[in-house]
Amino acid sequence: MPSDDPIAEAAYDAVAASYDEDIEDNPYNADLEMPGTTSLIPPVEGSRVLDAGCGTGIYTEWLLEQGADVVGVDVSEAMLDRARERVGARAAFHRADLAAPLDFLDDDAFDGVVSALALDYVADWSRPFSEIARVLRPGGFLVFSVGHPVEQYVDAPAENYFERERLVKEWDVEVPYYRRPLADMLEPLLAAGFRIDGIVEPQPTERFREKRPDKYEKESRQPVFLCLRAVVE
Repeated sequence: MPSDDPIAEAAYDAVAASYDEDIEDNPYNADLEMPGTTSLIPPVEGSRVLDAGCGTGIYTEWLLEQGADVVGVDVSEAMLDRARERVGARAAFHRADLAAPLDFLDDDAFDGVVSALALDYVADWSRPFSEIARVLRPGGFLVFSVGHPVEQYVDAPAENYFERERLVKEWDVEVPYYRRPLADMLEPLLAAGFRIDGIVEPQPTERFREKRPDKYEKESRQPVFLCLRAVVE
């Protein structure tokens, strides 16, 4: 069930159609974040994987292509509608807020969890990490990507690196999100019983250079995304 304040639900409901049209070719997604995140995902053929914050189903589709059995959750019903259109009945989808208990999911139900660019919309990561640890089988993996804390501090209108701050990005609508220091990312992950198993700070690919030559040099020198793999002990 949604929490009292799923901050980006209305925004993503409003931009679902344009977001779905843009994401496959957007260089920041297709040629920067996604290559970094997918490089951390172990072989998933025959595995059951939760796509936590699935959006319009880009990662759901990718995981299905790798042979996984996928369940997707997202707080935006409009984004879920797009995900269902993308993959049809090949995956199961549920409306759920990562800031709230995932009571409809059983303990030890998944071999892995992937969460791409979703956690920046959750204030306190203690709940999602503890819930993800609960639904993972022992030894299961979590791979997630978020905005890099360096980039979010340097380029955002932030006031204090060491504080978690609610900010807004300007897309077609205002999209609220949280920026936070690195410790505020890692401490709840470790407290939930995870061991960090891999880290990628992705750099732009040649396809990124072709699409956005004006941004290639900057994004080659300054991190944009942080991708991590962790294993539940």
